[in-house]
Parts: sequence; C-alpha cells; structure tokens
Amino acid sequence: MMRVFKEKSQAELSFDSGLNQSYLSRVEKGSVNVTVVKLCSIAKALDCTLIELVPEQNNINP
Repeated sequence: MMRVFKEKSQAELSFDSGLNQSYLSRVEKGSVNVTVVKLCSIAKALDCTLIELVPEQNNINP
C-alpha cells in the first residue's frame, strides 16, 4: 500500500489530500468506488502517479 510505503498516517493523508479520513479508510478497504478526481488528490498527496497508486490496474486487458 502506497500510504504505508510513504510512511504517512491516514490522518496525514487526509490533511494533505483534503479527503475525509473515514473515506480514505473505506478506499483502503475497497468498500467504496473512487472517482478519478479523488484518486488524483490521493496520488498528489502521496507524491506518486496514478499508475504507481494502482499498479494492479496496469495489466487489465479491455
């Protein structure tokens, strides 16, 4: 998980991304669908790209 790799707490990521901490928790658990806009906010707060944030999506064939 990128947040742990970057050594950020959920509270820090919440502050840096402008997203609610409980929402981020649900994102990490996979219990909520995330918009691209919110993924971009998370990636920016973690100083990474969307590809780095969700690498398993790179191998999906249409």
